[in-house]
Amino acid sequence: MGSLPNYKEILDLFKKGANLEAQEKIMELRERALEFQEENLKLRQNILKLQAEISLEHSLNFDGDVYWKDMKGNKEGPFCPKCRDTRSKIVHLHSDGIGWYCYTCSLHFGPSDKY
Repeated sequence: MGSLPNYKEILDLFKKGANLEAQEKIMELRERALEFQEENLKLRQNILKLQAEISLEHSLNFDGDVYWKDMKGNKEGPFCPKCRDTRSKIVHLHSDGIGWYCYTCSLHFGPSDKY
């Protein structure tokens, strides 16, 4: 992205009678404005995504074995600590009748009377 045409530059072109060139500069400004709007939208979406990740991060609690998510007083989970700690992924553990099993990393937790 080069420099943007400025107001004075466009006004000077109109004063010189170079209307076509001035209109081209205005079109360039419009195109750049659209590019900035698209970039702004992408940045806003990234911010929302990061805010959601931060919110999730603050709602996770580690009980010494697995992660649990605090949802306004209700516990959700458990979640795999290996997937969370090594890959920053929040992966539900599944009960296998004995303990908890992670289908993603094959880690097993239990048996334990905590759960």
